[in-house]
Amino acid sequence: MPPQGVICNKILEFWNLIDTYNPDVVIGTESWLSEEINNAEIFRDDYITFRRDRFSRGGGVFICVKNYIDCKVMWTDDVFEMIAVEVKGRNPKFAWEVVEVYRAPNEDMRVIERLADRTGFTRNSTKRSIIGGDLNLTYADWNGNAGGNSGTQARINSLVWENGYSQVIDSPTRGNALLDVYLIRPESSVTSSGIVQGVSDHLAVILKWNGRTHALNRR
Repeated sequence: MPPQGVICNKILEFWNLIDTYNPDVVIGTESWLSEEINNAEIFRDDYITFRRDRFSRGGGVFICVKNYIDCKVMWTDDVFEMIAVEVKGRNPKFAWEVVEVYRAPNEDMRVIERLADRTGFTRNSTKRSIIGGDLNLTYADWNGNAGGNSGTQARINSLVWENGYSQVIDSPTRGNALLDVYLIRPESSVTSSGIVQGVSDHLAVILKWNGRTHALNRR
């Protein structure tokens, strides 16, 4: 039986996009994959693929890393759609924690707290970290608005300010909304970022950091 799901219906478009920009790291959300679908049915062997599928229909996230880059899974969350992969830099002394996350529009806001717990300074003050994904928070102030009074904004302030992150995407990624965010620590590691046409109703993000190219492609 052929694989079913969002990325399964756009395999050619997905890989055409990847070949156009040739990123070292690819992250994706709403893959709609399940444990019955093998990586070989969707992903090429020039990338190492890490997945966190949803336990029910829909959702799911994945991270693909070029197969010549030293990488390994760091953690996979049991409750929320989050996965983290360690990616070695061009200088092997340095490594990055690359985190992919998806939050459905009606999902629990505790996912923000979990992100802070998983990636915060309290665990490793020297960790270089990238959090990318779709959190479906249309009205959030990712600059860490100190005046935010809502519970959601307070959680975002804690994640961003207390843990040293900067959100580096400032253009809408779906309609007029900024849904796909990139939180970077330290911000100085980013050399450029941009928005390009994706393979779904969201635009894709292309990010260059410390000599590597990182692509966020939803679906």
